[in-house]
Amino acid sequence: MTDKELKILARSRISSNGGDCISLIVCLFANIAFFLMCEAIAFILLKSAGRQWMYNITLITKNKTVLFFWLIKSFVELALLIPQFAVVRRNFIDIARGGNLIDTRSYITAHSLSYYRMAYKSALVRFFIKFTAAVPGIISLYGIYYWSYVCRIDELTSGGLFCLMLCVGFTVIWTGVTAHYCISLCLTPYIMALNPRTNIFDACDLSVRLMEGKHYRYIKFLAGFIKFIPALFLVYPVFAVYPYFKVCYTLLMDEFLGEYNHDKMPGMIKRWRKYCR
Repeated sequence: MTDKELKILARSRISSNGGDCISLIVCLFANIAFFLMCEAIAFILLKSAGRQWMYNITLITKNKTVLFFWLIKSFVELALLIPQFAVVRRNFIDIARGGNLIDTRSYITAHSLSYYRMAYKSALVRFFIKFTAAVPGIISLYGIYYWSYVCRIDELTSGGLFCLMLCVGFTVIWTGVTAHYCISLCLTPYIMALNPRTNIFDACDLSVRLMEGKHYRYIKFLAGFIKFIPALFLVYPVFAVYPYFKVCYTLLMDEFLGEYNHDKMPGMIKRWRKYCR
């Protein structure tokens, strides 16, 4: 399908599942609001104890207590938020395909521990793979900082200037390489959502192979939604824009998957219901 045909199909799917789309957005807002409230309570408690400096991000590299606090806090927040986004992603797959959300929700609720563990493991592995790919770029970026800020440009020797230019060129090139690789992994969460029992590393490898030659289409698709970004600051348009984007994005992922587009969840739900009887 072309992007235009894909968007037409997405609008028809959303129009027949408008209530479910709104409920998913409300669920996301509720989770985000809950964590913001927890952050506010934690800040107030730390402030009353005279430890509000623990929220000073500039101290992360200078104070081990602050670093440990932010690591634990981030780990707990991600451990709770990632599964929620995984469930929302799975529900939008059902909306895009005209599936039954009730059966999917019942199955996830009955197998919440294993499903959430899979979602968290998948997100964690993908993060470390992307971070590992970005490490050379981060090192070269530090080289730019070192040679241009720590060693001021007016004090650079010819060797230092060569190192600075080398770091700049390598950072630009590696940024493109990292972006290319991250786009190649975009199918991974959808492969895992279609078959939660898939090995995460196999899913990453399959995603990279299936995305060969499709990066331009992917970037072009995302660029078509840039015009909606200003409207999102008004908050209320999110209830229309986000479902529209997610359904369109899911249909695009379905097209990229091609012959590997096999949803195992209906069969898993059927076997589960048979076993329950």
